[in-house]
Amino acid sequence: MSEIRLIQIPFSHNCIKVRLALERKGIPYAVENIPPADRRSPRRASGQGLVPVLLDGGRAVSDSTAILLHLEQRFPEPALLPRDPALRAECLVLEDWADERFMAMSRRIAYFHVLSRPGLLGRMFFPDLPAWRRALQERLARRVVVRRFRISASRHALDLVAAKGAARLAVDRLAGRAHLLGGGLTLADLALATMSAPLAADAGLAADPAVAALLAWDRSIVGAAIMDAYTG
Repeated sequence: MSEIRLIQIPFSHNCIKVRLALERKGIPYAVENIPPADRRSPRRASGQGLVPVLLDGGRAVSDSTAILLHLEQRFPEPALLPRDPALRAECLVLEDWADERFMAMSRRIAYFHVLSRPGLLGRMFFPDLPAWRRALQERLARRVVVRRFRISASRHALDLVAAKGAARLAVDRLAGRAHLLGGGLTLADLALATMSAPLAADAGLAADPAVAALLAWDRSIVGAAIMDAYTG
């Protein structure tokens, strides 16, 4: 088997989604961690600057959903997509909904709280720099993050309302089950768990009954270490 390498930002929920799929399938892989401000490696590998990028032999695959589908084709067992065509289609619809509904919103909520804690963004983005250089770089990075993800107090207030509604839909769809679809863990579960996990960063939001129920379910999918990273 050719070496599989994942170019990633470790705390990116898109990258976590891919790692969970690799680990679920028992696929050996190497990681190349990049700082968020330096996108040269994914650009060299794939022609674009976003992560994750999966290198599988001579092929580079970008976009987390495309990577999961590539892995499912290359390594079909254990399956993360149902065999039945109707259930497979439902799984992909749910996976797409989870990405679209939660990804940007939960990221903004998490970054809003990161930006409220001086020094945290610098430690996340520039962990290897000396403290004085990290502090300088953090000032620039804060402006970039605010502009890129459109973070503001007014946007945050709207996101909190939207998160409660989306969490209620997700919890109602789960209806107390361990997975979104019968038959075990699927790509839809991985997407919903990883995309909604950053909601844990907001303690007030996490106290909402629907959000709390969703986050408890997330923990069963992604593990305690990932969930604790958002609250610590």
